Amino acid sequence: MDARPVFGIRLAFTITESGGRRTPLLGGNAPDARMQYRPNWGLPGWPDNDQTAAPVLGFGTSNIHPGDTTEAVIIPIFADHVPQWWEVGPGDVLRMHEGSRICGIATVLWADRTTLTLSDTEAERLLDRLS
Repeated sequence: MDARPVFGIRLAFTITESGGRRTPLLGGNAPDARMQYRPNWGLPGWPDNDQTAAPVLGFGTSNIHPGDTTEAVIIPIFADHVPQWWEVGPGDVLRMHEGSRICGIATVLWADRTTLTLSDTEAERLLDRLS
């Protein structure tokens, strides 16, 4: 394939007491933070521990604490091997995993397609959709 799906999400981080992160997630949508946070995701209809990779291109805010809610753009890296990514759309709920822990719940706001090789211009286009 010459394209891959990309999603805008509203992400609610789980509080520490409910199994979420213990520390804030630093960074945001600055160019040096792009694609650095690489959680896995449980897709709609998947059993609780099934997960697949989709790094975060960028967040709508910086220095996100457990319990915070923010918007983000995620880009699945294995959509050719996990075709269920192509079925995800607005309103779907995704579980964000760090290892076996569910550290956040995301609601898909929009779905789009992007190129396999992400240019700076394309990254800016996608991140602009967060505003």
